[in-house]
Amino acid sequence: MKLSKAMKKMNLFLICVLLGAGMPIISVSASEDENTNADMPDQSLYTDGTYYEFPSMDAQGNITIVRLPEVDEAAIEQERMETATGFEVVAKSGNKERILGSYDSLEEAQNAIPRQSFRSNAASSEIRAVNDYSNIKYGVVDFRTKTSQYNTNYTETKTGFGGYLNGSYGADGAFLGYCSTDQSKVKFRMGGVEGCVSASDVIVRDVDDTDVRVSFYRVESGKLLHYVKTQVVGTYYATVTNVGLKQSYMKDNVAYFSYDGHYFYETYEQMIDDYKQDTFAHAINADQPYYNYFQFLSHRSKTDFTAAQLDANTAAKVGSSSSKMSSLGSAFLSNQDKYGANALLMYGVAANESYWGMSNIALNKNNIFGHNATDFNPGGNADSYASPKDSVEHHAKVFISDGYLDPKDVSGRYFGAHLGDKGSGMNVKYASDPYWGEKAAAVANNISQSYQNKDFGKYTIGMIDKGNTVRIRKEATTSSTALYDTRGLGNYPILILAKTNGENINGNTMWYKIQSDPTLNSDRSATTQGTYTYDYGNMYLYISAEYVNKVEYTNLDSEGDPNDPTDTEIKVGDPSGDGKITSMDYVLIKNHILKIKALTGNSAKAADVNGDGKITSMDYVLVKNHILGISEIK
Repeated sequence: MKLSKAMKKMNLFLICVLLGAGMPIISVSASEDENTNADMPDQSLYTDGTYYEFPSMDAQGNITIVRLPEVDEAAIEQERMETATGFEVVAKSGNKERILGSYDSLEEAQNAIPRQSFRSNAASSEIRAVNDYSNIKYGVVDFRTKTSQYNTNYTETKTGFGGYLNGSYGADGAFLGYCSTDQSKVKFRMGGVEGCVSASDVIVRDVDDTDVRVSFYRVESGKLLHYVKTQVVGTYYATVTNVGLKQSYMKDNVAYFSYDGHYFYETYEQMIDDYKQDTFAHAINADQPYYNYFQFLSHRSKTDFTAAQLDANTAAKVGSSSSKMSSLGSAFLSNQDKYGANALLMYGVAANESYWGMSNIALNKNNIFGHNATDFNPGGNADSYASPKDSVEHHAKVFISDGYLDPKDVSGRYFGAHLGDKGSGMNVKYASDPYWGEKAAAVANNISQSYQNKDFGKYTIGMIDKGNTVRIRKEATTSSTALYDTRGLGNYPILILAKTNGENINGNTMWYKIQSDPTLNSDRSATTQGTYTYDYGNMYLYISAEYVNKVEYTNLDSEGDPNDPTDTEIKVGDPSGDGKITSMDYVLIKNHILKIKALTGNSAKAADVNGDGKITSMDYVLVKNHILGISEIK
């Protein structure tokens, strides 16, 4: 289809989006705290233009299919040419390319093409613009340079793992400079990953440009919401996800910036300065990273929701419409119990992938998980099933238990047992949408909150520090069999079942009994493949607590404290109960003093460092001095 006149006038710089009934459509720039509502342009502008259909989610988890304008690749290329600082003649042969020459002007490059093409014997040659962004101090990496059919590849800076994303689902990333001296690779952070992307695949824009807008987080009605851009230039936001409850360090109706969802900043500039220094020192929660519970919960867990409750929630979302997710609650639960795939997490994936069971792929192929629906040809390549129930079983059995949760998976899909983001979890390989895991978790967050936070905080989650490759073992000793490892991934969660004493690691004798990600044989001495079924009671392993930080959920709405070290000897200065004194411990003490969350039981005893029978600022200072090496707690 050709672009309409109205579309050309817009030059694709104005996005139309529908965020659902009652959801504000807002405009925000990098340093704004107050944001104004904006009217939605008439969608009829796109009916005769080039567009793609986008599943827009609102804060309640409702999904509306809207038309968004496709990228005008010719206009993008024209922009690159007009702002270029140099030009290259590139020879192409299949998927390979070679730079034949570099030139200061377009005219020189054009004159060189015939000569260089003859010498190179290449199948084709083209001129590529070279853009120098080194003078941009606070920049935004714009990934929305291709039509929705095409993904953009990147390489993670810390691990070297290759990844991909689609700018049509998340357009903006933080610009951190270059990965190479020749400026061919741009460094970015987005969706929980820091990576290097070809400069020819993106455009870098100054965040201070009038038309530039970025994604942000904001607390509204007690919920932490993430507003996501699908086009950097333009004032409209394509989707909003519920990523949990308001945290103690947050204010209502204030824009916070983050490209990992863990550390939040009051200004875009503070965030970029920290990212470039590989620190989070100026984040509002520098000592207390946030982890969206359902986004980092292992699939090897179980929900407390009943089939009737899941079905009632589906009915509330779809109304009288025909949906392939209707009455599937019992299928989610039975396959959870058999194959070890949390029913609520699967439910969230299905809702997000199938637009609550009403996508064309769901209706025509009974495929509610988008299995093998590629961006290039989603309907044609997608799998077909005899019934939606078969789709649920196949997802739990093959995709989860024997696929994404198998460290020996031949397709290399294992990055942890959680939904995750582009840094770890199923999101790394399952979807090109950098916020796929967050959207699936939003479904769980919404239903959990509607049932007084049911399921939230039920399990204790531990987090492995980025860059540490830690072995998961059969027993609590380094001499026992290592069955798999954490691969050096960032924000790699484990599901903690219990604590036990084991081999001394750097002065720490505490080990954690954890739920195994892969299936195991009967004596837990090896992982298995093609087994599918999962035994929650017998499939467990061990990891040293020295490498684990427990995640504290300060909004846990239930009796008791999952981090209370009641089953181990009390260690003074360690109210988190992980066997070591870290920044998490003084955060817990600070929160107790500020009456944000009271410590109880053995956690309170461990926090009373000076032994005066109460928890005061002196205890906080003693813990902090211990961490800084000023004085030691003995």
